[in-house]
Amino acid sequence: MTRRELLGRAFIGAQVLLLAACGGDDEEEAEQPRAAPTAPQASVPKGTRDSVKLRLASVQDQFARTVERTVEQWNEGGVPSAPADIQLEQVEGPRVAPSSDVLAFTERAQAGATTFLNEQDSAGTPPDLIVFNRYFDFPWVFRSGLIQSLDRYLQQDQTEPLEEFLPPALELVRYHSRTMALPIALDVGIARYNPRQFTDAGISLPDKGWAREEFVEAAQRLTRDTNDDGKVDAWGFRPIYLFANWLPFVLQEMDEDVVDLDTGVVRLADPAALRGLQFWDDLGRVHNVMPHGSTVTADHFSANSAPLDTSILFWNFLPPSQSSPVQQAPLPGGAREGTPLMLNGALAIPTVASDAALSYAALRPLALTLGERLSLPPVIAGQQFIQNPSADYLELVLPEYERQLVLNLLDTARPSLLATSFYMTYQLFERMVLPLARGEVGVEQAAQQAQDWLQSYLSK
Repeated sequence: MTRRELLGRAFIGAQVLLLAACGGDDEEEAEQPRAAPTAPQASVPKGTRDSVKLRLASVQDQFARTVERTVEQWNEGGVPSAPADIQLEQVEGPRVAPSSDVLAFTERAQAGATTFLNEQDSAGTPPDLIVFNRYFDFPWVFRSGLIQSLDRYLQQDQTEPLEEFLPPALELVRYHSRTMALPIALDVGIARYNPRQFTDAGISLPDKGWAREEFVEAAQRLTRDTNDDGKVDAWGFRPIYLFANWLPFVLQEMDEDVVDLDTGVVRLADPAALRGLQFWDDLGRVHNVMPHGSTVTADHFSANSAPLDTSILFWNFLPPSQSSPVQQAPLPGGAREGTPLMLNGALAIPTVASDAALSYAALRPLALTLGERLSLPPVIAGQQFIQNPSADYLELVLPEYERQLVLNLLDTARPSLLATSFYMTYQLFERMVLPLARGEVGVEQAAQQAQDWLQSYLSK
Protein backbone atom coordinates (compact mmCIF):
# COMPACT_ATOMS: atom_id res chain seq x y z
CA MET A 1 0.00 0.00 0.00
CA THR A 2 1.43 3.40 -0.96
CA ARG A 3 1.39 6.48 1.22
CA ARG A 4 -1.19 8.00 -1.12
CA GLU A 5 -3.43 5.05 -0.38
CA LEU A 6 -2.84 5.59 3.31
CA LEU A 7 -4.37 9.01 2.84
CA GLY A 8 -7.48 7.56 1.27
CA ARG A 9 -5.66 9.60 0.68
CA ALA A 10 13.03 32.77 -2.64
CA PHE A 11 15.82 33.08 -3.60
CA ILE A 12 17.64 29.87 -3.68
CA GLY A 13 20.95 29.02 -2.08
CA ALA A 14 22.65 30.45 0.96
CA GLN A 15 19.97 33.13 1.31
CA VAL A 16 17.31 30.47 1.94
CA LEU A 17 19.35 29.31 4.90
CA LEU A 18 20.04 32.79 6.22
CA LEU A 19 16.68 34.47 5.71
CA ALA A 20 15.16 31.90 8.05
CA ALA A 21 17.25 33.37 10.83
CA CYS A 22 16.89 36.79 12.38
CA GLY A 23 19.69 38.92 13.73
CA GLY A 24 20.57 38.53 17.39
CA ASP A 25 23.31 38.08 19.90
CA ASP A 26 25.55 35.23 18.76
CA GLU A 27 28.62 36.08 20.85
CA GLU A 28 27.79 34.01 23.91
CA GLU A 29 29.76 30.83 24.43
CA ALA A 30 27.74 27.61 24.68
CA GLU A 31 27.74 25.77 27.98
CA GLN A 32 27.63 22.00 28.32
CA PRO A 33 23.98 20.83 28.31
CA ARG A 34 22.64 18.90 31.25
CA ALA A 35 22.34 15.15 30.97
CA ALA A 36 18.86 13.80 30.26
CA PRO A 37 17.01 12.40 33.29
CA THR A 38 16.99 8.63 33.60
CA ALA A 39 13.27 8.48 34.38
CA PRO A 40 10.31 10.73 33.64
CA GLN A 41 9.41 13.24 36.30
CA ALA A 42 6.06 12.64 37.91
CA SER A 43 3.16 14.85 36.98
CA VAL A 44 -0.17 15.28 38.70
CA PRO A 45 -2.78 12.94 37.13
CA LYS A 46 -5.08 14.64 34.66
CA GLY A 47 -8.38 15.60 36.24
CA THR A 48 -6.87 16.36 39.65
CA ARG A 49 -4.28 18.98 38.74
CA ASP A 50 -4.90 22.69 38.55
CA SER A 51 -4.77 24.43 35.21
CA VAL A 52 -1.15 24.80 34.10
CA LYS A 53 0.64 26.87 31.50
CA LEU A 54 3.44 25.26 29.50
CA ARG A 55 6.12 27.27 27.75
CA LEU A 56 6.67 26.58 24.05
CA ALA A 57 9.94 27.88 22.56
CA SER A 58 10.72 28.11 18.86
CA VAL A 59 14.36 28.54 17.95
CA GLN A 60 13.68 30.90 15.05
CA ASP A 61 10.90 32.42 12.98
CA GLN A 62 10.44 29.89 10.19
CA PHE A 63 7.15 28.52 11.54
CA ALA A 64 6.25 31.50 13.72
CA ARG A 65 2.96 32.46 12.09
CA THR A 66 1.52 28.95 12.08
CA VAL A 67 2.78 28.23 15.60
CA GLU A 68 1.24 31.46 16.87
CA ARG A 69 -2.14 30.69 15.30
CA THR A 70 -2.04 27.14 16.66
CA VAL A 71 -1.24 28.35 20.19
CA GLU A 72 -4.17 30.75 20.04
CA GLN A 73 -6.43 27.97 18.79
CA TRP A 74 -5.17 25.66 21.54
CA ASN A 75 -5.87 28.19 24.29
CA GLU A 76 -9.36 28.75 22.89
CA GLY A 77 -10.09 25.01 23.08
CA GLY A 78 -9.93 24.47 19.33
CA VAL A 79 -7.19 21.81 19.12
CA PRO A 80 -8.51 18.22 19.14
CA SER A 81 -7.24 16.08 22.02
CA ALA A 82 -5.58 19.04 23.73
CA PRO A 83 -5.86 18.65 27.53
CA ALA A 84 -8.36 21.23 28.75
CA ASP A 85 -6.27 22.02 31.82
CA ILE A 86 -3.12 22.89 29.83
CA GLN A 87 -2.58 26.34 28.33
CA LEU A 88 0.39 27.24 26.12
CA GLU A 89 2.62 30.30 26.30
CA GLN A 90 4.77 31.02 23.27
CA VAL A 91 8.34 31.99 24.19
CA GLU A 92 10.74 33.73 21.85
CA GLY A 93 13.66 31.39 21.29
CA PRO A 94 17.25 32.15 20.33
CA ARG A 95 18.05 34.17 17.20
CA VAL A 96 21.06 33.72 14.96
CA ALA A 97 22.86 36.50 13.12
CA PRO A 98 23.04 35.96 9.33
CA SER A 99 26.31 34.73 7.84
CA SER A 100 27.53 33.67 4.43
CA ASP A 101 29.62 30.98 6.14
CA VAL A 102 27.39 27.88 6.37
CA LEU A 103 29.48 26.11 8.99
CA ALA A 104 29.82 29.21 11.19
CA PHE A 105 26.08 29.86 10.90
CA THR A 106 25.25 26.33 12.04
CA GLU A 107 27.72 26.38 14.90
CA ARG A 108 26.39 29.73 16.17
CA ALA A 109 22.84 28.41 15.96
CA GLN A 110 23.81 25.41 18.05
CA ALA A 111 25.66 27.52 20.61
CA GLY A 112 22.71 29.90 20.77
CA ALA A 113 20.24 27.08 21.43
CA THR A 114 22.44 25.66 24.18
CA THR A 115 22.90 29.05 25.84
CA PHE A 116 19.18 29.85 25.58
CA LEU A 117 18.09 26.64 27.31
CA ASN A 118 20.71 26.94 30.04
CA GLU A 119 19.83 30.58 30.74
CA GLN A 120 16.10 29.83 30.81
CA ASP A 121 16.73 26.97 33.22
CA SER A 122 18.93 29.12 35.47
CA ALA A 123 16.21 31.78 35.55
CA GLY A 124 13.67 29.21 36.70
CA THR A 125 11.64 29.49 33.48
CA PRO A 126 12.70 26.44 31.43
CA PRO A 127 10.74 25.75 28.23
CA ASP A 128 8.46 22.72 28.41
CA LEU A 129 8.44 22.18 24.65
CA ILE A 130 10.74 23.35 21.87
CA VAL A 131 10.57 23.51 18.08
CA PHE A 132 13.83 22.87 16.22
CA ASN A 133 14.45 23.19 12.51
CA ARG A 134 17.10 21.95 10.09
CA TYR A 135 19.27 25.06 10.42
CA PHE A 136 20.46 23.70 13.78
CA ASP A 137 21.45 20.36 12.22
CA PHE A 138 19.24 17.57 13.53
CA PRO A 139 22.01 14.98 14.08
CA TRP A 140 23.62 17.48 16.45
CA VAL A 141 20.29 18.27 18.13
CA PHE A 142 19.57 14.58 18.74
CA ARG A 143 22.92 13.88 20.39
CA SER A 144 23.42 17.26 22.08
CA GLY A 145 21.74 16.36 25.38
CA LEU A 146 19.39 19.34 24.95
CA ILE A 147 16.34 17.16 24.30
CA GLN A 148 15.22 13.83 25.72
CA SER A 149 13.95 10.61 24.20
CA LEU A 150 10.19 10.20 23.85
CA ASP A 151 10.17 6.40 23.92
CA ARG A 152 9.07 5.98 27.53
CA TYR A 153 5.99 8.11 26.90
CA LEU A 154 5.21 6.69 23.46
CA GLN A 155 5.26 3.16 24.88
CA GLN A 156 2.68 4.13 27.51
CA ASP A 157 0.49 6.16 25.13
CA GLN A 158 -2.56 4.07 24.29
CA THR A 159 -3.61 6.50 21.53
CA GLU A 160 -0.65 5.24 19.43
CA PRO A 161 0.11 8.66 17.89
CA LEU A 162 2.93 7.35 15.69
CA GLU A 163 0.36 5.68 13.45
CA GLU A 164 -0.77 9.16 12.38
CA PHE A 165 2.60 10.03 10.83
CA LEU A 166 4.14 8.97 7.54
CA PRO A 167 6.48 6.08 8.43
CA PRO A 168 9.45 7.59 6.51
CA ALA A 169 9.02 10.83 8.46
CA LEU A 170 9.42 8.92 11.71
CA GLU A 171 12.71 7.48 10.48
CA LEU A 172 14.03 11.04 10.40
CA VAL A 173 13.55 11.53 14.16
CA ARG A 174 15.24 8.27 15.20
CA TYR A 175 18.73 8.38 16.68
CA HIS A 176 20.56 5.40 18.19
CA SER A 177 17.31 3.40 18.32
CA ARG A 178 15.45 6.19 20.14
CA THR A 179 12.67 8.52 19.02
CA MET A 180 14.00 11.97 19.88
CA ALA A 181 11.15 14.20 18.65
CA LEU A 182 7.98 14.23 16.55
CA PRO A 183 8.22 15.59 12.99
CA ILE A 184 6.14 18.64 12.11
CA ALA A 185 7.46 19.63 8.65
CA LEU A 186 9.25 17.94 5.75
CA ASP A 187 11.15 18.84 2.57
CA VAL A 188 11.64 16.86 -0.64
CA GLY A 189 14.22 17.22 -3.38
CA ILE A 190 13.13 18.49 -6.80
CA ALA A 191 14.61 19.77 -10.07
CA ARG A 192 14.13 23.43 -11.03
CA TYR A 193 14.24 24.64 -14.62
CA ASN A 194 12.98 27.41 -16.92
CA PRO A 195 10.27 26.07 -19.28
CA ARG A 196 10.95 28.82 -21.83
CA GLN A 197 14.62 27.87 -22.07
CA PHE A 198 13.60 24.25 -22.61
CA THR A 199 11.08 25.17 -25.30
CA ASP A 200 13.51 27.49 -27.09
CA ALA A 201 16.12 24.71 -27.12
CA GLY A 202 13.60 22.14 -28.38
CA ILE A 203 13.72 20.13 -25.14
CA SER A 204 10.67 18.27 -23.87
CA LEU A 205 9.46 19.54 -20.51
CA PRO A 206 10.17 17.12 -17.63
CA ASP A 207 6.93 17.97 -15.82
CA LYS A 208 5.87 14.32 -15.78
CA GLY A 209 9.33 13.04 -14.92
CA TRP A 210 12.45 12.16 -16.89
CA ALA A 211 15.09 9.46 -17.09
CA ARG A 212 18.76 10.15 -16.41
CA GLU A 213 19.54 10.04 -20.14
CA GLU A 214 16.90 12.69 -20.86
CA PHE A 215 18.31 14.87 -18.10
CA VAL A 216 21.84 14.59 -19.54
CA GLU A 217 20.61 15.47 -23.04
CA ALA A 218 18.70 18.50 -21.73
CA ALA A 219 21.73 19.70 -19.76
CA GLN A 220 23.96 19.31 -22.83
CA ARG A 221 21.65 21.49 -24.92
CA LEU A 222 21.58 24.15 -22.21
CA THR A 223 25.38 24.20 -21.83
CA ARG A 224 26.68 27.02 -24.05
CA ASP A 225 29.67 29.15 -24.94
CA THR A 226 27.78 32.40 -25.41
CA ASN A 227 30.71 34.57 -26.55
CA ASP A 228 32.62 32.04 -28.68
CA ASP A 229 35.79 32.25 -26.58
CA GLY A 230 36.10 28.50 -26.22
CA LYS A 231 34.89 28.51 -22.61
CA VAL A 232 31.50 27.52 -21.23
CA ASP A 233 29.55 30.54 -19.98
CA ALA A 234 26.27 28.79 -19.16
CA TRP A 235 26.26 25.32 -17.65
CA GLY A 236 23.22 23.15 -18.27
CA PHE A 237 23.43 21.72 -14.74
CA ARG A 238 24.48 23.93 -11.83
CA PRO A 239 24.89 21.96 -8.59
CA ILE A 240 24.99 24.12 -5.45
CA TYR A 241 26.79 23.20 -2.26
CA LEU A 242 23.78 23.61 0.05
CA PHE A 243 22.04 20.61 -1.52
CA ALA A 244 23.58 17.13 -1.81
CA ASN A 245 22.90 17.08 -5.55
CA TRP A 246 24.86 13.83 -5.98
CA LEU A 247 22.77 12.02 -3.38
CA PRO A 248 19.62 11.32 -5.47
CA PHE A 249 21.69 9.28 -7.93
CA VAL A 250 23.20 7.35 -5.02
CA LEU A 251 19.82 6.73 -3.35
CA GLN A 252 18.43 5.40 -6.62
CA GLU A 253 21.10 2.69 -6.58
CA MET A 254 20.66 1.68 -2.94
CA ASP A 255 18.06 -0.07 -0.82
CA GLU A 256 18.92 2.10 2.23
CA ASP A 257 20.12 5.60 2.95
CA VAL A 258 23.83 6.37 2.87
CA VAL A 259 23.79 7.16 6.59
CA ASP A 260 21.81 5.27 9.23
CA LEU A 261 21.67 7.35 12.39
CA ASP A 262 19.88 4.53 14.19
CA THR A 263 22.92 2.26 13.90
CA GLY A 264 25.71 4.66 12.94
CA VAL A 265 26.42 2.68 9.76
CA VAL A 266 27.75 4.66 6.76
CA ARG A 267 27.46 3.10 3.29
CA LEU A 268 28.97 5.74 1.03
CA ALA A 269 31.79 3.42 -0.09
CA ASP A 270 29.43 0.54 -0.94
CA PRO A 271 29.43 -0.58 -4.60
CA ALA A 272 25.85 0.62 -5.13
CA ALA A 273 26.66 4.07 -3.74
CA LEU A 274 29.76 4.26 -5.92
CA ARG A 275 27.65 3.59 -9.02
CA GLY A 276 25.43 6.57 -8.26
CA LEU A 277 28.39 8.79 -7.43
CA GLN A 278 30.11 7.74 -10.66
CA PHE A 279 27.07 8.88 -12.67
CA TRP A 280 27.23 12.27 -10.95
CA ASP A 281 30.97 12.58 -11.58
CA ASP A 282 30.48 11.74 -15.26
CA LEU A 283 28.17 14.76 -15.63
CA GLY A 284 31.26 16.96 -15.52
CA ARG A 285 34.09 14.61 -16.44
CA VAL A 286 32.40 12.95 -19.45
CA HIS A 287 29.28 14.90 -20.43
CA ASN A 288 30.64 18.40 -19.69
CA VAL A 289 27.32 19.74 -18.38
CA MET A 290 28.65 21.08 -15.06
CA PRO A 291 31.95 22.67 -13.94
CA HIS A 292 34.88 20.23 -14.01
CA GLY A 293 38.66 20.61 -14.06
CA SER A 294 41.57 22.09 -12.16
CA THR A 295 40.23 25.66 -12.35
CA VAL A 296 36.97 24.80 -10.54
CA THR A 297 36.47 26.59 -7.21
CA ALA A 298 33.78 26.63 -4.57
CA ASP A 299 32.32 29.73 -6.23
CA HIS A 300 31.18 27.58 -9.15
CA PHE A 301 28.84 25.83 -6.70
CA SER A 302 27.48 28.97 -5.06
CA ALA A 303 23.86 29.91 -5.69
CA ASN A 304 25.00 33.53 -5.88
CA SER A 305 26.69 32.83 -9.22
CA ALA A 306 24.23 30.29 -10.62
CA PRO A 307 21.98 31.58 -13.44
CA LEU A 308 18.86 30.08 -11.95
CA ASP A 309 16.67 30.80 -14.97
CA THR A 310 18.93 29.07 -17.52
CA SER A 311 20.35 26.05 -15.71
CA ILE A 312 18.85 22.92 -14.22
CA LEU A 313 19.15 23.09 -10.46
CA PHE A 314 18.45 20.51 -7.75
CA TRP A 315 16.94 21.94 -4.57
CA ASN A 316 14.11 21.60 -2.05
CA PHE A 317 10.51 22.05 -3.11
CA LEU A 318 9.40 25.67 -2.84
CA PRO A 319 5.88 27.10 -3.20
CA PRO A 320 5.61 28.56 -6.73
CA SER A 321 6.04 32.28 -7.19
CA GLN A 322 4.39 34.38 -9.89
CA SER A 323 7.54 36.51 -10.13
CA SER A 324 9.78 33.53 -10.93
CA PRO A 325 10.04 31.89 -14.36
CA VAL A 326 11.22 28.67 -12.73
CA GLN A 327 9.17 25.46 -12.83
CA GLN A 328 9.68 22.41 -10.62
CA ALA A 329 9.82 18.76 -11.67
CA PRO A 330 10.76 15.39 -10.24
CA LEU A 331 14.47 14.64 -10.07
CA PRO A 332 15.72 12.49 -12.98
CA GLY A 333 15.16 8.84 -12.18
CA GLY A 334 17.31 5.76 -12.50
CA ALA A 335 16.51 2.09 -12.18
CA ARG A 336 14.24 2.96 -9.27
CA GLU A 337 12.43 6.07 -8.13
CA GLY A 338 13.67 8.12 -5.23
CA THR A 339 14.19 11.64 -4.03
CA PRO A 340 15.55 12.69 -0.63
CA LEU A 341 12.91 13.19 2.04
CA MET A 342 14.21 15.71 4.57
CA LEU A 343 13.18 16.76 8.06
CA ASN A 344 12.44 20.47 8.22
CA GLY A 345 10.93 20.89 11.69
CA ALA A 346 10.46 18.81 14.84
CA LEU A 347 8.83 19.24 18.25
CA ALA A 348 10.77 17.97 21.25
CA ILE A 349 10.91 18.00 25.06
CA PRO A 350 13.98 19.80 26.45
CA THR A 351 15.92 18.03 29.17
CA VAL A 352 15.43 21.15 31.31
CA ALA A 353 11.62 20.78 31.20
CA SER A 354 10.28 20.88 34.77
CA ASP A 355 7.77 18.04 34.21
CA ALA A 356 8.56 15.93 31.14
CA ALA A 357 5.45 13.75 31.47
CA LEU A 358 3.25 16.85 31.50
CA SER A 359 5.17 18.19 28.51
CA TYR A 360 4.42 14.99 26.62
CA ALA A 361 0.69 15.38 27.31
CA ALA A 362 0.83 18.58 25.27
CA LEU A 363 3.48 17.49 22.78
CA ARG A 364 1.40 14.75 21.16
CA PRO A 365 -1.70 16.82 20.17
CA LEU A 366 0.45 19.86 19.35
CA ALA A 367 2.74 17.89 17.01
CA LEU A 368 -0.25 16.34 15.27
CA THR A 369 -1.85 19.75 14.78
CA LEU A 370 1.30 21.49 13.53
CA GLY A 371 2.21 18.45 11.46
CA GLU A 372 -0.98 18.61 9.41
CA ARG A 373 -0.65 22.36 8.76
CA LEU A 374 2.99 22.96 7.87
CA SER A 375 4.51 22.36 4.47
CA LEU A 376 5.21 19.62 3.80
CA PRO A 377 3.06 17.69 6.29
CA PRO A 378 4.44 14.53 7.94
CA VAL A 379 1.02 13.85 9.46
CA ILE A 380 -1.03 11.68 7.11
CA ALA A 381 -4.24 13.63 7.74
CA GLY A 382 -2.57 16.86 6.64
CA GLN A 383 -2.13 15.71 3.09
CA GLN A 384 -5.87 15.73 2.43
CA PHE A 385 -5.60 19.53 2.59
CA ILE A 386 -3.09 19.44 -0.27
CA GLN A 387 -5.50 17.33 -2.30
CA ASN A 388 -8.49 19.48 -1.30
CA PRO A 389 -7.30 23.02 -0.48
CA SER A 390 -8.86 24.73 2.51
CA ALA A 391 -8.74 28.33 3.68
CA ASP A 392 -7.88 27.03 7.15
CA TYR A 393 -4.70 25.38 5.78
CA LEU A 394 -3.22 28.13 3.63
CA GLU A 395 0.35 26.80 3.95
CA LEU A 396 -0.76 23.71 2.03
CA VAL A 397 -2.64 25.46 -0.79
CA LEU A 398 -0.84 24.79 -4.09
CA PRO A 399 -1.68 25.05 -7.79
CA GLU A 400 -2.80 21.80 -9.41
CA TYR A 401 0.56 20.82 -10.93
CA GLU A 402 2.53 21.42 -7.72
CA ARG A 403 -0.19 19.69 -5.72
CA GLN A 404 0.21 16.48 -7.67
CA LEU A 405 4.00 16.84 -7.79
CA VAL A 406 4.24 17.03 -4.00
CA LEU A 407 1.89 14.11 -3.41
CA ASN A 408 3.77 11.94 -5.89
CA LEU A 409 7.13 12.89 -4.40
CA LEU A 410 5.96 12.09 -0.89
CA ASP A 411 5.01 8.64 -2.19
CA THR A 412 8.49 7.90 -3.53
CA ALA A 413 10.76 9.96 -1.27
CA ARG A 414 13.57 8.23 0.64
CA PRO A 415 14.21 9.54 4.18
CA SER A 416 17.70 11.03 4.46
CA LEU A 417 19.12 12.95 7.40
CA LEU A 418 22.26 13.41 5.32
CA ALA A 419 20.24 15.43 2.81
CA THR A 420 18.56 17.23 5.72
CA SER A 421 21.84 18.37 7.24
CA PHE A 422 23.37 21.53 5.78
CA TYR A 423 26.37 20.84 8.00
CA MET A 424 27.06 17.33 6.69
CA THR A 425 26.22 18.37 3.11
CA TYR A 426 28.77 21.18 3.16
CA GLN A 427 31.44 19.10 4.85
CA LEU A 428 31.05 16.46 2.13
CA PHE A 429 31.12 19.18 -0.49
CA GLU A 430 34.58 20.21 0.70
CA ARG A 431 35.86 16.64 1.17
CA MET A 432 34.27 14.84 -1.78
CA VAL A 433 32.34 17.00 -4.25
CA LEU A 434 34.91 19.73 -4.86
CA PRO A 435 37.91 17.34 -5.16
CA LEU A 436 35.90 15.26 -7.65
CA ALA A 437 34.88 18.32 -9.67
CA ARG A 438 38.52 19.46 -9.79
CA GLY A 439 39.62 16.02 -10.99
CA GLU A 440 41.98 15.61 -8.04
CA VAL A 441 40.68 12.19 -6.96
CA GLY A 442 38.70 9.29 -8.34
CA VAL A 443 35.24 8.29 -7.18
CA GLU A 444 36.40 5.52 -4.84
CA GLN A 445 38.98 7.70 -3.09
CA ALA A 446 36.57 10.63 -2.77
CA ALA A 447 33.85 8.37 -1.34
CA GLN A 448 36.25 6.84 1.17
CA GLN A 449 37.40 10.27 2.35
CA ALA A 450 33.78 11.30 2.84
CA GLN A 451 32.92 8.03 4.56
CA ASP A 452 35.83 8.42 7.00
CA TRP A 453 34.67 11.92 7.94
CA LEU A 454 31.03 10.83 8.33
CA GLN A 455 31.97 7.95 10.61
CA SER A 456 34.11 10.26 12.73
CA TYR A 457 31.40 12.94 12.92
CA LEU A 458 28.61 10.52 13.80
CA SER A 459 30.66 8.78 16.50
CA LYS A 460 31.20 11.98 18.51
